[in-house]
This record gives sequence, structure tokens and C-alpha cells, in this order.
Amino acid sequence: MASICFGLIVDSDRMRHNLGISKGLMVAEAVMMGLAPSIGRQQAHDVIYDACRTVNETGGTLTEAFAALPAVTKYVDRTTIERLTDPANYLGLASQVVDRTFASLARPDSQR
Repeated sequence: MASICFGLIVDSDRMRHNLGISKGLMVAEAVMMGLAPSIGRQQAHDVIYDACRTVNETGGTLTEAFAALPAVTKYVDRTTIERLTDPANYLGLASQVVDRTFASLARPDSQR
């Protein structure tokens, strides 16, 4: 693992491109959880389902599909929709895990 991590080259532009391939669909669950306090969990689930189906059937992005739904725009503005559909806001504890991992790799074996 150490040899993989030390040889790792992060291409953030390529990562951003790869995330964009899903047209936002990969963050659908996060969006649902973000909408649930405003519209209720079941309605948020139904709205997400409809928006994802729209993206799959007609193209566009999840952001665009949400922005076109009155059930969403009645409660949240475009800025909130963009924040909810941005994969960068759905990283959870990933940065802490990475930091801990690299910190442990820098220590001698006896301290791991």
C-alpha cells in the first residue's frame, strides 16, 4: 500500500471530469438527504427518482432536472440546488482518512 500511495499522482481535473460523467446522478442520495428536511423524506425520494429518470431519458444534468421541478424550487433556490448536486460537497470524512493514512505511512513500522 505504501508504494502505491507514494507513487500516487492526483489529477484533479481528470477526477472532476470522471465525476461529471454521471451527470450528477452519483450524488442523488446526498441530494435526497439535503431536500428531506424541507419537503419530507418520501417526497424527496420521489423527486429524486423523477429527476434521475429525466436525466437518464432526456439528458441534461441532475442540477438542471432539479431546477426544473417546482416541487424543488418551491423550497430551495438555484444556489442550494448547485451546492447539493456538487460531488465535492459529498466527500464526508475522506480527507481525514487520507491524511491519517499518509501520516501513518510516514511513521516507522514499529509505531503503526
